[in-house]
Amino acid sequence: MKAQLLKISNKLEQSFSIRHDIVPVYHNRWHYHPEIEIIHIRKGKGTYIIGDSISSFEANDIFVLGPNLPHLFRYDHDQEEIYSDAYVIHFLPNFLSEEFFRVPEMKAAREFIAKSQQGIHIKKDATDQFGTRMADLHDSSGIYRIINLLTIFAELSTAISETKLASFGYMYRYDAVDSERLNNIYHFVLGNFDKEITLDEISNVANLSVNSFCRYFKTKTNKTFSNFLLEVRIGHACKLLLETDLSISQICFESGFNNLSNFNRYFKKIAGKTPSQYVSDAK
Repeated sequence: MKAQLLKISNKLEQSFSIRHDIVPVYHNRWHYHPEIEIIHIRKGKGTYIIGDSISSFEANDIFVLGPNLPHLFRYDHDQEEIYSDAYVIHFLPNFLSEEFFRVPEMKAAREFIAKSQQGIHIKKDATDQFGTRMADLHDSSGIYRIINLLTIFAELSTAISETKLASFGYMYRYDAVDSERLNNIYHFVLGNFDKEITLDEISNVANLSVNSFCRYFKTKTNKTFSNFLLEVRIGHACKLLLETDLSISQICFESGFNNLSNFNRYFKKIAGKTPSQYVSDAK
């Protein structure tokens, strides 16, 4: 698939960009760009795919995405008000010059940028003032933009709890012939995972034969389609367990499973614990 190359626009008098998105639909295409991206989700929740990692996001989550790391964020559509509210920063790795990042004091920042190649997920408490610092950066000008950005970057690079996302061996290889294929596959699955999806059906979405599709998907994502579909379904089940009062049996069927014993078995395989343990540990 061709992840869409997103052109990031900077004003002539600015070395990096920051924007505040409050829009009905966030840029939810599978895309990449040479800039490092810092995104702070102020409102909304949904599912992200970053490299070969898929999971859920919610308000106060922060993501740091390295250069050319493909990603998409798909917001849930079951909310009364459907929109995203997020601050998004884009800057090139050497926007302050390569020499600047070589000074000893920037060691932690250099290491953080290296880790961002896999994507980093940082969770913040709702009482944290990170959103205020992002707003200050958004409203600042001149040298204070640089000072505020470095302050944010310093805070993120020393965060106590962070999760690297894409696998160490993941490497996206751009291929124009792939066109919109993976984007179509991902959006079809995210919109239909609660129903049966046959290999014939998803192969038609990709415009490939079944055998070609299976080889293609494994090559591009480092996982089989069946495993990817299971991860989507179990991820949705995890959200329902934490956010609703539905029974485990109801969640099983809401997540696209038609057999409770299979649901429990796959849930433990992917989440590392039973549904009941998952809820208990989250309290």
